[in-house]
Amino acid sequence: MSDNTLTVTEVVNSVTVTPVNNTVTVSEVGTQGPAGTNGTNGTNGATGATGATGATGATGATGSSGVVTVNAPITNAGTSSAANLSVSTGTTSAVGVLQLTDSTSSTSTTTAATANAVKTAYDLTTKKQFQAIKTTGFYYTSGQSPRLTDTTVVHQTTYYLPIIIQNDITIDRIAIRGGTGLSSGVVRLGIYSDTNGFPNTLVLDAGTVTGVAAGANTQVTVSQSLSVGIYWLAFCQQGTAPTLPVYAGTGTTATANTINSVTSSFVTINGGNNVGYAQSSVTGAFATASGITTSAISPSIWIRTA
Repeated sequence: MSDNTLTVTEVVNSVTVTPVNNTVTVSEVGTQGPAGTNGTNGTNGATGATGATGATGATGATGSSGVVTVNAPITNAGTSSAANLSVSTGTTSAVGVLQLTDSTSSTSTTTAATANAVKTAYDLTTKKQFQAIKTTGFYYTSGQSPRLTDTTVVHQTTYYLPIIIQNDITIDRIAIRGGTGLSSGVVRLGIYSDTNGFPNTLVLDAGTVTGVAAGANTQVTVSQSLSVGIYWLAFCQQGTAPTLPVYAGTGTTATANTINSVTSSFVTINGGNNVGYAQSSVTGAFATASGITTSAISPSIWIRTA
């Protein structure tokens, strides 16, 4: 090396550098070699600054209030976050809730009667239809045979007369009256229940009254409760038959007069002009009614309220 010069001469596709006068002489460029392997990626740079806020979008449609919608008689005094439901009170002109009551005297138009109240009112109505029967010490008889006309009866035949009891009572007497010419009679008296318009089960056998005389009222003392319903008063002459078995009664014509008595609904019985039923061959104590036939005549029988 001299004068700081670099001399390059071609030697089989190679470059030879010799320091000659500080210069570089390239006689010819050789073929480029293959690309080298990529180096590893460098570290990510720092996040850039946040961009500017975009423009505000259009306002959306208004949503529902959220309050529950109800129909009468239900109301809602609440809000969207807390419902407050209730039911309106019913009136004669508006649907609504009603308070039940057992009262039978209330005049309220916003309460409703229970079945118990209806039953109580029904019972009161039924029992008050005939207040006269409550009178203590009064005598009552069937509306079919309240007359005092002489009536000839058949010996050992039970006559059944219907009577309607309209309110609960207790009786203390059963009475009959002797007819013209009767010298002495023995009569058994009693009361039967009703089944479908016929005498059936024995309620009371009051025993016999003796010495029944013409024009005389004769009675037997009893103590018998009778609830609302239809009953049959029973009369049967027994013992030794009197010469004239005549007692106060219907006579030979059935009528429905009322004298201090409860009017019966049996104006006709079994489609005929009959006042009741009769049963023959009854010689002793009363038993269940049987073998009965219609009767157009009957002696009168009275009961007295205690």
